[in-house]
Amino acid sequence: MAEAAKILPDMEKEDLRILMAIEIGMKRSEYVTVNNIKFYSRYPIEETLFRLKKVHKWNLIVRDSSKSEVGYTLNSIGYDVLGLHTLVEKKIISQLGPLIGKGKESDVYGCMDDSKNIFALKIYRIGRTSFKNIKKLRSFQGDRKHISWLYVNRLAAKKEFEALGEIYKLKLDTPKPIDFNRHIIVMSYLRGKELAYSQNIKKPSKVFNKIIKQIKEIYQNANMIHGDLGEFNIVLDHKDNILIIDWLQWVPSDHPNAKSLLERDIENVCNFFKKKYHVESDPYEIIQSFYNK
Repeated sequence: MAEAAKILPDMEKEDLRILMAIEIGMKRSEYVTVNNIKFYSRYPIEETLFRLKKVHKWNLIVRDSSKSEVGYTLNSIGYDVLGLHTLVEKKIISQLGPLIGKGKESDVYGCMDDSKNIFALKIYRIGRTSFKNIKKLRSFQGDRKHISWLYVNRLAAKKEFEALGEIYKLKLDTPKPIDFNRHIIVMSYLRGKELAYSQNIKKPSKVFNKIIKQIKEIYQNANMIHGDLGEFNIVLDHKDNILIIDWLQWVPSDHPNAKSLLERDIENVCNFFKKKYHVESDPYEIIQSFYNK
């Protein structure tokens, strides 16, 4: 992302249009031929080749000459450029800050708008460690014969942005979703540390009860189950306020696997607090209480 932010100010609109043409073509195939890039960009062949050479030199695209016709595909930096450009044009952000979090499937940066408001910018990187991770989102594929990493990451961002919107309506301690574009989400910046890395919680039983209460409120009022809850996606701030993050795997409460996913979420939280803080609880009893409003 830092590379994209560095390159973006030097780019002309024609360079961006070439990247967008490749993005359009990648809906149908991994590599897009020069003729198709020319068609989607509406540029003459000379302009198309000039712009392709330019963005290739910037390392925004990958060239494949192994087939009868040369093709190009966006790499992650090129896709970052397109997402950042749109958010800057919409005046959602104006500056990219430092990397503040890195996971298997996403990176989180600080960012700022023209009014010096600070936000968190989350970029999905599904497929970074293994393309097999994309199987988690096979439901997004539908009847598509071709599914690109661009599409999967964009749909992941959209899914989490929508989840944050529903949870934010409940007025819980959750990030306010600001906007999203492609594989990037911008949300309010809330300081804290993942439960797994929090040290010396003074009142672990109180924090545990807060977590269970929030899971229950989201389940009963938003009909949502996290689906992948654990100590690495529960954040605790200096006032012991809790924040549940990473809603990519969420499912509705009427999902066929809702019961087992809810049970797993609750058991993960209970097991963590029992092992680290000796907080005793009954997962079965807690889960049963969820079904009674």
